[in-house]
Amino acid sequence: MGYSQMFSRLAVVNTGTYYSQTIGVGGGNAAQLDVVCFNLGGLTSFSCDVEGTNDGQNFTSITTNAGLVLGYAAPSKSTGIGFSMIRLKVTGTGTGTAIISAGVNTSHQ
Repeated sequence: MGYSQMFSRLAVVNTGTYYSQTIGVGGGNAAQLDVVCFNLGGLTSFSCDVEGTNDGQNFTSITTNAGLVLGYAAPSKSTGIGFSMIRLKVTGTGTGTAIISAGVNTSHQ
């Protein structure tokens, strides 16, 4: 349990979906996402979703965080996670490129 940097200054374009590395939740069952968007560069918004897996191959959406924009965001904490590993999925909306960084803090609730 603890904090993990998942993306650092990732360039997100509207035509792509991006996945972070997979991290173990370390016996935790909650995840608090934080995202900083440095530049929307034409995108109207982006989503940053938390996904879970037990086998490292088959992922299930835990929380969808859509409509994120320029600046700092700390969407609602994902609780009751029943997976041993999580990752982040980022997708852009609009045309252009956004630059983002994202991390997640895992804990036991």
